[in-house]
Amino acid sequence: MLRVFNILSQYILVSFLVRTLGGETYGVFVWAFSIIQYLVIVVNFGFNTYAAKYVTEDHNDPNRINTVFSSIMGIKISLFILSSILLLISLSFFPLLRENSFLLLILLGFAFGEAVFPIWFFQGSEKLEIPTKIVFVFRLLLVITTLWFITQTEHLLRYALLLTISQILIGFFGLIFAITKLNIKIVRFGFSDVTNLIKESFAFFIGGLFGKSFNFAAIMLIGIYCSMKDVSSFDISFKIIAVMQLPFETLSVVLFPTIARTKNLLLNQKIIFIGFSVSLLFWAFTYWQAAFLMNLLGGAELMEYSSLLQRLSILIPVVVLTYLLGPNTLIAFGHQNHFNYSFIIPSTIYILILLFLWNTDSLNFEIIIMSRILVDVMMAIYRLVVAIHYRLIFISR
Repeated sequence: MLRVFNILSQYILVSFLVRTLGGETYGVFVWAFSIIQYLVIVVNFGFNTYAAKYVTEDHNDPNRINTVFSSIMGIKISLFILSSILLLISLSFFPLLRENSFLLLILLGFAFGEAVFPIWFFQGSEKLEIPTKIVFVFRLLLVITTLWFITQTEHLLRYALLLTISQILIGFFGLIFAITKLNIKIVRFGFSDVTNLIKESFAFFIGGLFGKSFNFAAIMLIGIYCSMKDVSSFDISFKIIAVMQLPFETLSVVLFPTIARTKNLLLNQKIIFIGFSVSLLFWAFTYWQAAFLMNLLGGAELMEYSSLLQRLSILIPVVVLTYLLGPNTLIAFGHQNHFNYSFIIPSTIYILILLFLWNTDSLNFEIIIMSRILVDVMMAIYRLVVAIHYRLIFISR
């Protein structure tokens, strides 16, 4: 429900913002927000992927949980401060960043809200009803206030402020509820606690930095080499695809503690086969109804980009397979290194391709889109090969 509401609220907001701000102005927001998302990746440092494992394994040791929680919060806040300083320095060197400095500074608060929101702790505790309620309340308020206060093209900064305040409140109340409802105590932690957590999560940070930056890198390149309207169309296409992937991503996240604890290969295999089969139907629907979906979310202004959605829709079954072969398959059964390699190897190839195209002055909208599709295909193939090699799927008993 948390993820369904998150996506649906984004649908409402995007549809409204594109029509109110215009495709170009909305593209500026998406471009700036992609930069902030890079900071969020750094601040989270892989903990949102890996730290739930500590809570699941050490749930009978409250002292250990308190130390882990306090250490992770300390690391994330320190990384936020460091990232903020680097962003402020960057504003002086890059003209495009400087042109949007007010927008970026406002959105910096969004990264802080992400830093203090302990979603990893709620996931590991299997208490997802708490963040669900928190996110529901403040995302609903964001939708209401956006519809009320954003009425013209010049209100871009006003929307950024509403979004930032919403995320800060989500982070604040998530932290408060973890302390009051789940009996977490902020305790002193030592240097060794920090170094051990950083060491164990570093590979996940690198994997996440590569994996989650696919879209952000594409958005930044489209903004630099193409137009902000192209940025809007790319963002909207991926939001449509995200809805189609939502049930499978949610299933993966919710079942991770159970699969990690029980090591039930047959259950995981059934989820993979059924999920992938259903995702093929979602792909067919998205391809068939691409024009309708683009008009629904982006309006008549962006209907010309329906062919873009058709090309990107292949990522629905590809990414669903990647989700289901990820934490629930590779991490849960002890193949963390291969999980991270599945990000790092395709991402390295992706970066080398982009550098070659940039060096030969060959970057354009179509090339960026095809490169974006290629990197997810490579990731899915890598995870599939590893899963078959270690007999994690295609088993009869």
